[in-house]
Amino acid sequence: MSEIFLSEPNLPSNSVTTVLVSDSDSGLISCLANLGIRSFKIMKNPALAPFCANHADMLAYHLGNGDFIADRTAAGNLKDCNVRKTVSVVSPYPADCKLNAADIGNYIICNVKATHSSILKYAQKYGKRIINVNQGYAKCSVCILKRNTFITDDESIYRECSKIDGISVLLVSKGSVVLAYQNYGFLGGASGLINENTVFFNGDLSRHKDFLAISQFLSYHNVKYKDIKNKPLTDVGSIIPIKQKGTVQ
Repeated sequence: MSEIFLSEPNLPSNSVTTVLVSDSDSGLISCLANLGIRSFKIMKNPALAPFCANHADMLAYHLGNGDFIADRTAAGNLKDCNVRKTVSVVSPYPADCKLNAADIGNYIICNVKATHSSILKYAQKYGKRIINVNQGYAKCSVCILKRNTFITDDESIYRECSKIDGISVLLVSKGSVVLAYQNYGFLGGASGLINENTVFFNGDLSRHKDFLAISQFLSYHNVKYKDIKNKPLTDVGSIIPIKQKGTVQ
């Protein structure tokens, strides 16, 4: 199978072959494997709180084309990738969310004060507009569906992004996603795109209290979904697509 790195973070243009994901959920990894998707597994960083210690979206930020900014403990898990810079990610908040920015295509959603300067410089270099929000856990909070199209349960993200022409965002309620050691998790942390128009959910999407609104939003944007039936929606720190089918030119 020929494969190439995604040229744009989070936005595959073909079927995904490799993802970056926490090592904590063997069931998820097995389900992805059954779809022909292998997992680069992120191991626990003891400097982080238990609820996010091995979350991919806390410990690695994909710049596209296999280039990463990564926590020092995660760099070794990024096989075949180019770690351009290593940083130290530690708890508590907001020092733990240096890499938890959400690249949705033309924009990067983040809390500017909490985000590592390398991500902000990358945004400037490639002409991506920064959307500054209160939420430090921006990537956790954003379920990306297509370019500039996503679902969130965070009101500050919804408020800022809904003002911008060209962004389509659905606001949903909190509380339908499980996160160990916390009252609830985030839908972005329980999902990731597995091809250009299919999002995968780590759990049963029908269990979300806003399932009807979510399914209508997906249908409106011609996005399909796959999920794991009879399992609670579970935040594992995102399913980050990094390679897809394709041939190196």
